[in-house]
Amino acid sequence: MNKTTILFDLIWFVNSKKEFTAREVANEFNISVRTAHRYITDLSDMGIPIYSKQGRNGGYKVLDNQVYPPILFSKDEIFAILFSFNYLGNYNNLPFNLSISSVKEKIYSLLPKDTLNEFKELDNTLQINEYRFKHDTPFLKEIIAAAINKNIVLMQYNSPKSKTHKKIVPLGIYAYDGKWYSPALDIDLMEYRLYRVDRIIDFEKSMDTFENLMSLKEWLSNYPINNPIDLHVKLNRIAYLECKDIYFLQNDLEYIDNNYYTLKKTIDSNEIPFYTKLLLKLGTNAKVIQPSELIDSLKREIMCMYNLYDIKSK
Repeated sequence: MNKTTILFDLIWFVNSKKEFTAREVANEFNISVRTAHRYITDLSDMGIPIYSKQGRNGGYKVLDNQVYPPILFSKDEIFAILFSFNYLGNYNNLPFNLSISSVKEKIYSLLPKDTLNEFKELDNTLQINEYRFKHDTPFLKEIIAAAINKNIVLMQYNSPKSKTHKKIVPLGIYAYDGKWYSPALDIDLMEYRLYRVDRIIDFEKSMDTFENLMSLKEWLSNYPINNPIDLHVKLNRIAYLECKDIYFLQNDLEYIDNNYYTLKKTIDSNEIPFYTKLLLKLGTNAKVIQPSELIDSLKREIMCMYNLYDIKSK
């Protein structure tokens, strides 16, 4: 086995071991202890975060930031990776320690000049024009850790109405429209609720756990409805086109006749405020047939807006 092959295999070895001795390396790769020390030094010079342990037993330890052997990518795969960084750049915070600019520079340094120029031309003609959400979301990693271990979490949450304290078990996080969201089981209500991560003020993980949770994928594909009510909305073509662009509505639209459409789906009664705001944006292009709770909510909002601008009331 040549030196290059051993060094590549040694990267995987030290990452999996975390702590090891030169003797273990020598035995693993059938080399002398002296050569093992030299190869370990070579890895350190390559940027692998290895440091020697002092003391009687000695040995080496790898820091948490793992570095992996080179992987071969095609040009299109490289372009796809770089393009994905443009999307990630829309988020102030990410759930992992990553400097996008640093990773891009590493890739740039390895690309042939003509390929680099080709990507820069592509970068000028292909962009994701998404709103950059400015609020910080500092608890992304903590939420993921709690979700993986199914830890019960004590959370202070800044809801639109007031600050509240919640006891939850997060399912994970997902990104939508420039924001991070975390579905979680509310322990007190024993219901699944959705929280915006940027509204979490404090997050304290307990050692207690809760089993028998649905997964994040299950939640996303089959949103749990605790208090079901039927939604029925009549739409003209303008409202239809608006709703067609909303991923959670597009499968619930149906053409009727004369350029009129219908939106029918089952929603949770807790979602009335959400659908009130959503349908207000459609104005006179949409008319709610049911539920009555949503109609009443829309009337209240419209009346509040009317009173806000009613000159006679001043």
